[in-house]
Amino acid sequence: MRISYVLALALASNLAFGAEETATLNPIVISSTIHKSALEEPINSQLVGKGAILENSDIAKSISNLSGFSMERKGGGGSEVYYRSQTAARLPVLIDGSTLNGGCGMRMDTPITYISAQNYSSVRIVKGPQDVRYGALISGGIFFDRDIARLSKPSFGGNMSVLGGSFKRFETSADVVAGNELGSLEVSGGHYKSGDYKSGDGQKMHTHYKRNSVSLVGTLTPTDTTALQLSADLGEGEAAYADRMRDGTQFDRKSFGFKLEQDVGQHKVRLSSYYHQINHIMDNFTMRPVRPIVPGNVMGRGYSISHPIRDMYGVKLEGELNFDNLTSYLGAGYSQDTFKWRGAGTGGAGVSKAVMDAALSKPHEKERKVTYKTIYTQNEYVLDNNYGLFGGLRLDVGERKLIKTHKKRSENLLSGFFRYEKYLQNLTLYAGLGHAQRLPDHWETNKDANLELNKERNTQVDFGAVLKDQNYELSTNFFVSKMDDYIMLKYNTMGMSSSAFNTDALLYGGEIEGDILLADIFRLGAGVSYVYGKVTKDAGGLQKGDALPKVSPLTFKLSAGLEKPEWFIKADLYANASQHRAQKGYGDVGGMDLGKSDSFWTLGLSAGYKYKNYQFLIAAENLNDAKYSYHNSKGGYGGGIAGYETIPNGTRLYEPGRSFWAKFKVHF
Repeated sequence: MRISYVLALALASNLAFGAEETATLNPIVISSTIHKSALEEPINSQLVGKGAILENSDIAKSISNLSGFSMERKGGGGSEVYYRSQTAARLPVLIDGSTLNGGCGMRMDTPITYISAQNYSSVRIVKGPQDVRYGALISGGIFFDRDIARLSKPSFGGNMSVLGGSFKRFETSADVVAGNELGSLEVSGGHYKSGDYKSGDGQKMHTHYKRNSVSLVGTLTPTDTTALQLSADLGEGEAAYADRMRDGTQFDRKSFGFKLEQDVGQHKVRLSSYYHQINHIMDNFTMRPVRPIVPGNVMGRGYSISHPIRDMYGVKLEGELNFDNLTSYLGAGYSQDTFKWRGAGTGGAGVSKAVMDAALSKPHEKERKVTYKTIYTQNEYVLDNNYGLFGGLRLDVGERKLIKTHKKRSENLLSGFFRYEKYLQNLTLYAGLGHAQRLPDHWETNKDANLELNKERNTQVDFGAVLKDQNYELSTNFFVSKMDDYIMLKYNTMGMSSSAFNTDALLYGGEIEGDILLADIFRLGAGVSYVYGKVTKDAGGLQKGDALPKVSPLTFKLSAGLEKPEWFIKADLYANASQHRAQKGYGDVGGMDLGKSDSFWTLGLSAGYKYKNYQFLIAAENLNDAKYSYHNSKGGYGGGIAGYETIPNGTRLYEPGRSFWAKFKVHF
């Protein structure tokens, strides 16, 4: 199908290594999908490129190498992913079509804290509100999915890998699948740990971590028209945080999923359900020394512990109707998200151990419940070698309920889009108009005790072009976004969010990326991205025309290297301009805008060799040992931890300095 050329997200360099890197055949121009399979030769590992996201244990760092994406560092875990300077509920992270969220009231545990990308078969990135099948995509979405495997004969295969690197980094992972035409079983998992890293000037950062994960996926395919999948994902871990007075001492996840797919002639019926539980503990004494209570100076002293549990479940029924050039999706669903909590000393002033123990002896108390009832339709009409028309409508009835005060608020949330694509010989042109609405999320509701915040609405135009041939690809993607009732947080001098309010905002920008292979050996790639944002309404102490907080600066990347099917060597340059358009003291649920930021650049080198079913890869990151931080990095915690240099409040956390790693991988 001609639509396979359509990749609005050109993901850096394509270092194949015999890899399976498949562009989505789904006719959605603003998305790109990368697949992997344990039955196929593995994709390239932890490199800036199409396969990196599914191989890198640091998902935020991996995605930040893609044009338009950036990250917000906090410590040894919980990094935020930003796309076009938007995160959290504006950029949902979904696993197998279901929403996963953390529980910390200060967003210590972002969704990717609990995701091991290696345990999924594909990752898809959607730009802008150009899809309605999975939710209201305000600025886009990141999807980690599992396809229902269908095998045509008895099969067995898998991958195993070991990685060692700087800062005592050590990782092992494996995935194995076996089955036949009647079904299959896949088991995957990994162990990941690291010590504290050092910044470019040798400053030790409180960032050590360890994580374990395992996934089991069973599939039954009794006939050519019926498929059933059951999945279970379990995870645990801990991580030190340099941006706050507590560390994450428990990151437990339990997830269970069910999918049924039935063909009815040329049509399909899908039924799916899920359950996620996040059981999270953060405290200030397990991974750092507790600071004794001092009369008259109790901020950050004494014991402090927070233990939230978040339960999420949902069900969805979808029909896919196929009529020649027209595909229609009709769906309905229900989801519920319940939050409960117990803890002590979480307001900044610690408590005695006796008070803490008494609080932990009590059961969790339910605080909040959010439900969604959903119906949608999405339609795709593609006339080969000519044009495509795409559109959809979604209605969510969302309700927020504060269980303690019995307050609740219900909203009708309408989302929709329409897009036109024109297909020429090697060129695709597209333009789309989308609208999406969302409720205030868990973290914004923490600052909305009376449920007064209005729903947020985004109306966005996306347009661009993709020029692609066998040895080159050039993509341009631009957007203009008008946000009504944009939800913004105001922070106090301690960097704690104190209030949330609605305002209006305007954002525009885009990405340009190119990649070319010369003489079947020289690979060159480049990309640039930019976003401009401003407030368009007087509200919350800001005036019309003020800079929108936490907008990332101009970003540039360049890669060059040599590649053959059996080996490659390449260099990557990544650079951020300085950002002078800042709004200190304001921000989003990820954190506060810390003001103006400096420019930086880093250089990386990587190489790899493949022999039969074996791969060996090495890399040097931040080879120039730059002392740098992203504009949207979190501020350091100035409380002081023994053995670590004190990071003043409001100072950005620096990224790792010069580091090296080597990875060995075998496919069988």
